[in-house]
Order: sequence, then structure tokens, then C-alpha cells
Amino acid sequence: MNMLQVIQRGAVARRSLPCPFCGKDPPLAAQIAGSFIVGCENDDCAANPQVSAPSLHDAWARWNRRP
Repeated sequence: MNMLQVIQRGAVARRSLPCPFCGKDPPLAAQIAGSFIVGCENDDCAANPQVSAPSLHDAWARWNRRP
């Protein structure tokens, strides 16, 4: 199994907020070395923000939280 696994783009991704910098939706969710990462995968995004958490649910919650 590969270290990078794309986890989800389905139902959870449709409930996520778009990237705050480029507006692309939905973002990418992946598991890398035991952490779950949610981040923008748009090549044209200048910021390509990412958040990580120990669980997929927490990573999506952090992505959707806006300061």
C-alpha cells in the first residue's frame, strides 16, 4: 500500500467549504504517514492551504473552520 492514500471526495467533500484562496471545491483528503490531510489541490491556487489532524473527521472540521 502506498504512503499516500486518497481518502475521500464523496459525501464528506460535498459538505466542505471551498478553498478560501481560490474558491475551488471540493478539496482533497488524504492519509499520509498516519495523519489525515485536507488541502487545496488546484494548481492555480497561490496558497495551496492544508490542515492536518489525527482523524479524518477532525481534519475536515479544521478545514471548514474559518477564523
